[in-house]
Amino acid sequence: MTSEIARPLAANSFETRPLQDGAVVEVTARFIVTRQDLAALERVFTRQPDHTRAIPLQSTVESPAAPEVPRLRSLPTPVEQPEPELRILVAPRRIVRADGTFVELTRLEFDLLLFLCENPGRVHQRTSLLNAVWQFNSTPSTRTVDVHVRRIRGKIGGDLHLITTVRGVGYRMDRPDAVQIVRD
Repeated sequence: MTSEIARPLAANSFETRPLQDGAVVEVTARFIVTRQDLAALERVFTRQPDHTRAIPLQSTVESPAAPEVPRLRSLPTPVEQPEPELRILVAPRRIVRADGTFVELTRLEFDLLLFLCENPGRVHQRTSLLNAVWQFNSTPSTRTVDVHVRRIRGKIGGDLHLITTVRGVGYRMDRPDAVQIVRD
């Protein structure tokens, strides 16, 4: 006893082979299409009436009574970034305060401030700062770093409080949002 399965004769054909004993198989499929795609499907079926004959009379195309408004998840409201209190212009090696005044730093003071701002939130030991900025392999007096940090604080202004002293260890840049580093 062989049972035949209803299969389309071709990929775009709606004709099917007859089933054994005249059995009818109902297949229900639900598709989610855009209005433009639905309109395109309607045009295809109205231009080719033989396709509509292949669709059973019980078939219905449901269209919602009211257009469904897509639910969008709310995006976080953009937080306005405050104007940086200090801008470091790397190429010309200049420091600009928020009020537009330039801060004159020596090469080593500039390099030290830039290093701390590029590596915020970490405590940098005095010896590691000497190695990174001064490229000293031996450790001269660690007071060198202290003197340069004091000069930087004095030149950029005591009101900024950018560099934090971690007593007995070194220095840390705690406010990366207060500084903008401009590479070009």
